[in-house]
Amino acid sequence: MRVQDTVWQGCFGDWQPLFIREYWLPLGHMAWQGFLEHGRGMVACEIHAVTATVDWSCTAVPHTARFLPQAALATCWHDLSLAADQHPAVEHAVATYDPARDAILLLLGDSQPYISCLKGWAVPPPECSRQMGSRQAEFTVTPKS
Repeated sequence: MRVQDTVWQGCFGDWQPLFIREYWLPLGHMAWQGFLEHGRGMVACEIHAVTATVDWSCTAVPHTARFLPQAALATCWHDLSLAADQHPAVEHAVATYDPARDAILLLLGDSQPYISCLKGWAVPPPECSRQMGSRQAEFTVTPKS
């Protein structure tokens, strides 16, 4: 019997699409809020777990996400571990994406940096932001007394 990708994707494929599938709502929210506050840019997300052993359907993956405005990209290329030959493509994507429908995402983890232009979402970034606001209790961890 074959083990599913969601159990141990280190054997069967990349973890990045699985991360995006599980965290699309907060990623879209961050993309939209970042655009509203700073204009064009991209969401950079650093994963703080060994992705090869994650069961994506039931494990919360520790990560840190931030919005990087287009104007700040030139000063943070080295920190993002992106090769110089990747800069023009990312700069072009950030300059041309449709913030109301798309988002530029950079995932940093236990593999090479993963850059994706997430286009044509079923739930676009403005709606992700609206849903995050109306469903905030679902995303807030409260300590048990």
